[in-house]
Amino acid sequence: MPKELRDAAENFGVHGWLWWKRVALPAVFPFYVTGAITASAAPGTPVSLPKWASWGKTTLHAHGLGAYISDATTSGDFRRVVLGIAVMSFFVVVVNRILWRPLYWYAERKFRLT
Repeated sequence: MPKELRDAAENFGVHGWLWWKRVALPAVFPFYVTGAITASAAPGTPVSLPKWASWGKTTLHAHGLGAYISDATTSGDFRRVVLGIAVMSFFVVVVNRILWRPLYWYAERKFRLT
């Protein structure tokens, strides 16, 4: 948070809940949205990891898109690999368009410091 913003809030006597509502949260919100966008991309990264675990005679197999892509890759089924990656890409684009882009634009417009 810029020192000038903290100094202005102190000079105007903004304290308590009003300080959080009018100074701290608006100052942090754009950075929070950027971090949330980055963090939401992280779950797609380990898709290529095996989606199973084996311990003795017990083998656990995960379900979901990552397991689908991993199984298709293991079996060499190129069409299923492409389909899985296309679905994953579509999902990422839709979430970015519906959720993250509007939040980012809101943060950029509403909480601009300059």
